[in-house]
Amino acid sequence: MESDSLFSWHRFLTLAEFEEYFHSQTPTDAFKLDWLNQLSTKDMNFTRVELDLLYGSIVTWQNPADKSDRRSICYYLSPTELITIGLSEHVVSLIEPFETTTPFEAFYALLSLQMNTYFSGIDAFETELFLRQDELRGSIDENSLDSIFGLRDTIENWSDLIVPFRELVLAGPEAFVRQSTYTDALPYRLAEKRVERLLMLIEHYQKDIEVLLDLSTTVSNFRGNEIMKALTIFTAVATPMMALGAIWGMNFKNMPELDWKYGYASSLFLIFLTTGGIFYWMKRRGWLGALVRMPNKKSQVKK
Repeated sequence: MESDSLFSWHRFLTLAEFEEYFHSQTPTDAFKLDWLNQLSTKDMNFTRVELDLLYGSIVTWQNPADKSDRRSICYYLSPTELITIGLSEHVVSLIEPFETTTPFEAFYALLSLQMNTYFSGIDAFETELFLRQDELRGSIDENSLDSIFGLRDTIENWSDLIVPFRELVLAGPEAFVRQSTYTDALPYRLAEKRVERLLMLIEHYQKDIEVLLDLSTTVSNFRGNEIMKALTIFTAVATPMMALGAIWGMNFKNMPELDWKYGYASSLFLIFLTTGGIFYWMKRRGWLGALVRMPNKKSQVKK
């Protein structure tokens, strides 16, 4: 545990360390007790706002594949005191350029620094999204939906992580409404701008993914319709052959066609004539056409 000289900042690496410290204090603070109880039962984001008090926990990293695998920072903020749990000393050293003089400034400087890692993650996601868009252009197949759903899960995970930061940006002025100058502090304004930028990027990429999903779904539907169309055409064209074959495949005694000298040739001619006639009629009606094809990358290059 360390305490800053400008204001009271107590830092603990684990919840057990803070719990030991808390029980050694007299008298016991009811809000800190509530904070401790909440931390003991919850492993997720939560925020509590009281007049001149802001406390809770915020997830700073989460594994998209296993959301139980996460890291978080616990905070307790008053006009004179800042308590943090789970914060590395490396991050603490990075707020020195902000020259913070109040717990409020120090806390929002920490939030601003934590969001730097999100920008790096969003940039990596952007690269993956663009690569996936290039792969899907002209080659949408049965694996495309799985790929797009994977991208959507990733961006939703980013959104879930950023929204609590937005909540804290709104909760700060609510908790310290009597300190009207707090919101003019550089760390707070920086945190506010970074949250807005992150949410803007996430919203933009969510729209891109929805467009990809709509495109993939539309092409899949078209292809399904074309398959049904091809099967219907095949059935229609083959109907005369099957019908006439079924008729002359009967075993009745009195079938005069069986004694015709040219019966076999005539039946073949009739089958080909009716099959060709149906095929020609469907073509004239425009019911025969190529299956839906996506633009080919090579065909888009002008030679």
